[in-house]
Amino acid sequence: NGGIVYSADPSALSSTPIFNTMTTPRGGNYSLVLPDGSLVWLNAASSITFPTVFSGAERSVSISGEVYFEVAKNEQKPFYVKFDNNTQIEVLGTHFNVNTYKDEASANTTLLEGSIRIKNDQAERILQPGQQAQVDAAGKMTLKKNVDIQSVIAWKQDEFHFGEKADFKTVMRQISRWYDVDVEYKGNVSGHLGGSISSKADISLVLKMLEKAGGVKFILEGKKLIVMPST
Repeated sequence: NGGIVYSADPSALSSTPIFNTMTTPRGGNYSLVLPDGSLVWLNAASSITFPTVFSGAERSVSISGEVYFEVAKNEQKPFYVKFDNNTQIEVLGTHFNVNTYKDEASANTTLLEGSIRIKNDQAERILQPGQQAQVDAAGKMTLKKNVDIQSVIAWKQDEFHFGEKADFKTVMRQISRWYDVDVEYKGNVSGHLGGSISSKADISLVLKMLEKAGGVKFILEGKKLIVMPST
C-alpha cells in the first residue's frame, strides 16, 4: 500500500543497537510499521530514527518535522518519542500527532485516543483526547483543550483543512512544505481563512481557492511563490 513494514529477527541481531532513519522530502509523505508493530506516518520534510529491534526495557524513537503515531500497546515496555528542547512523550499504547517543524511557533503534541505523558526540563503534563501540549522555543509548555482534531491530522488524509479561522501564514507554511516552494511576501499580508481542499490537487487550484478566501494574489515563478495583497 505504498509504505514500509520493518521486520527483524532479534536472535539474528548483535547486542549493539543498530538505528535506521527514514526521511521524507518536501512534497512527500510516507508510512512505516516499526519493529514492534506500531504504525507511523511521516508528513513532508520529516524524519524518524528508530532501532532495528526494540530489545531493551523500553521502545524509544526520535523525530523531526511532523509524525503521526498509532503505538502498539505493551504495558511492559513503554514507548518514548523524543524531540527538541529535551522534550519526551511517554506512551503505553495510543494515537497522537506531533508537529515539531522549526518554522512554527511551538512544537505541538495532539492526543486523539488514550493518554500520554509529555515532559521536559520545565514542565510535565498528562494529555487527554482532544488536548494539545504546545512547547515553545524556550521550553515553556502550554496546554490547549478542545483542539480541532480534523485540522491537525488532515495531512495524513491527503487534505488541507483550515477549520474556520486558520492563520494565513501558517497555511502558507503548509503549502510551502507540501508543494516544495519557497514563499516570498510582498506588501502587508496577514489575516485568517477557512476551508479545505485535497492536498493531491494541483497547486494552481489550491492557490485559486486561497485567492478567493484570503484576499491575496499569487505569482508562481518556478519554485518561488510570491504572495501579495489583492488590492
